[in-house]
Amino acid sequence: MSDVFAIDVGSGTQDILISDYRLSKPAVKLVMPAPTQLFASRIRKSRKDVFCDGYVMGGGAITGALRAHTEKHRVVMTPEAARTVRDDLEQVKERGIEIGDESDMKGSYLKLTLMDVDMTAWEAGLAMLNYTLPKDIVVAVAVQDHGVAPKGMSDREFRFEHIGKKVRKGATFKDFIFTKKTNKFSRVSAVIQSLKDQGYENVLVMDTKIAGIYGGLYGEKLPAIVMDVGNGHTTAASIAEDGTIVGIFEHHTASLTPAKMRLYLEKLAEGTLTNEEIFEDEGHGAYVKEPVKPVSIIATGPRRDLALKTKLPIKFASPLDDVYMVGPVGMIRAYQALKA
Repeated sequence: MSDVFAIDVGSGTQDILISDYRLSKPAVKLVMPAPTQLFASRIRKSRKDVFCDGYVMGGGAITGALRAHTEKHRVVMTPEAARTVRDDLEQVKERGIEIGDESDMKGSYLKLTLMDVDMTAWEAGLAMLNYTLPKDIVVAVAVQDHGVAPKGMSDREFRFEHIGKKVRKGATFKDFIFTKKTNKFSRVSAVIQSLKDQGYENVLVMDTKIAGIYGGLYGEKLPAIVMDVGNGHTTAASIAEDGTIVGIFEHHTASLTPAKMRLYLEKLAEGTLTNEEIFEDEGHGAYVKEPVKPVSIIATGPRRDLALKTKLPIKFASPLDDVYMVGPVGMIRAYQALKA
């Protein structure tokens, strides 16, 4: 089996681990600003019109920077790149962004080729450290993709319904791996296509929350409950002794007091938490098949300190003794599961 280039692409940072697939010889660990932050910084510094081609990528900072830039300069994006801002191109236009191609540009302008994983840049950067990335390396990517929802359903509802369907069918972490493009998730498909266009054929993608939970379980005994407490959202899952995900809920972190988090975690373990309870509290939802008696309750994510305030016996995930490597370790475990 090959070595793995594992990357967790977040809204603030991108966390990278290059290792053998057994995780016995980690070669490179890096924590860098996320692509959306890097592109946003270049846009804010520019005093020129901006043209964007490339692929759908994670929004956030870049979306805000592009909208602000339209107040003084032209912003033109290809249809594919423009879906970074919104799936609906009419909504992109409403934000002052033009849809077109490079022939629409005049004079001097800043050109940006959007993508979540720029392997050409990583090849160049790692070469300066005397490390060569082989083209046959496995590239394992964690991103959050809300999905392309049908009319009448929000993207976030669509994404969580997709997760819930898998849990109801008795999913393991392997069932959340994408190796082929899908019309349901545009960002996942863009990652796969962009990497293939760069010459990387061995690619797998997983939702960043699921990858974080899988990485949080590294070295832990089952059954367990793992939560990824992010700046925006918290996802918690209960995992049975055989590795099946038997329960999951997702909520806005800002809405979770320590008492509420404790209540939901206890109900998750008891198997009594309902989708209606979370949804009516304006969370994304919950799907619970059966109870578990967790050996441990594990927390990861930038807001993991919130879990300590529940007074439950919380452990912090730190695979390879590094809290930043939770997502990348989850992705390498995903590759292990795929090839098992």
